[in-house]
Amino acid sequence: MARVPMDQRRQDYIEATVRVIGERGVRGATTRRIADAAQAPLATLHYVFHTKEQLFFAVFEHASDQLLERIGASKESSGLGETAASLLVTTMDWYLENDGYARAQFDLYMWALRQESTHPGLATRAYDLFIDRFAEVLRKALGDDDDAELVKPLARMVASHLDGLCLQWHGYGDRARLDADVALAGEAIELLVESRRRRK
Repeated sequence: MARVPMDQRRQDYIEATVRVIGERGVRGATTRRIADAAQAPLATLHYVFHTKEQLFFAVFEHASDQLLERIGASKESSGLGETAASLLVTTMDWYLENDGYARAQFDLYMWALRQESTHPGLATRAYDLFIDRFAEVLRKALGDDDDAELVKPLARMVASHLDGLCLQWHGYGDRARLDADVALAGEAIELLVESRRRRK
């Protein structure tokens, strides 16, 4: 049997974790089931990820890496408001194409919140993966008359809009409605940025 590179094995386990959580939820995502879904040895899973917490957090890390790659490849926007609105569209498109990750993330967020007593700050670190990367993109897009103090709040707003829109999409399954709501949220963000723009 050919030896599988460790990076590939790691990716196999992450993708298998997403599938198992999608089918059984976090509670049913045992390491044995994940290893079986990855068609890989359980012992290797425990070697690559020493704890289940590391494995679950790797799902967030992988999703944020993929998103950043997609954002980097998207059409460059001009200014804070337009870039924030573009982040909404680009990220939502990625979630629609990777529905398993979107669903798994919601389950994992709730799980992370319940781990606060044993793993304090886990949920915060998971959110910060996305918020910090959104803020980095927004900071690079600042125009001369944009309010730099809006960068971090806008990054949080984008993340909040995405969470709400994703949940509604999963509930209603209405693509036309989703597209309209994404456009409306983007317009609201652009108007906010415009209202705070420094006049020189």
